[in-house]
Amino acid sequence: VRLDPELARRYPAELSGGQKQRVGIARALAASPDILLMDEPFGAVDDITRKALQDEILRIHREQGVTIVFITHDIGEALKLGSRVLVMDHGGIVQDGPPDELRSRPATAFVRELVGG
Repeated sequence: VRLDPELARRYPAELSGGQKQRVGIARALAASPDILLMDEPFGAVDDITRKALQDEILRIHREQGVTIVFITHDIGEALKLGSRVLVMDHGGIVQDGPPDELRSRPATAFVRELVGG
């Protein structure tokens, strides 16, 4: 997850938010899971770190082939990271499909507004 090996000597309190997120991802991947569940994993980091972590997740998915179920309230993040995006409104599924389909054929006014159409 592109952490400097020197960080192994540090305590958690000595790590930045982004470094802590990377450690968490590394720990989850150490078990070689078939599926990785990530619930709002980048909510507590700044935008620059968030973009770097998103790119890292895409790389990991591509290189390791692990299925990642990614829960987020950030539609931009979902559209960037997802090969399939499920949109919920008031606890119900309103659309499920590839990002391009959500952008080009939003199923409801809610999805249209959400994807900026």
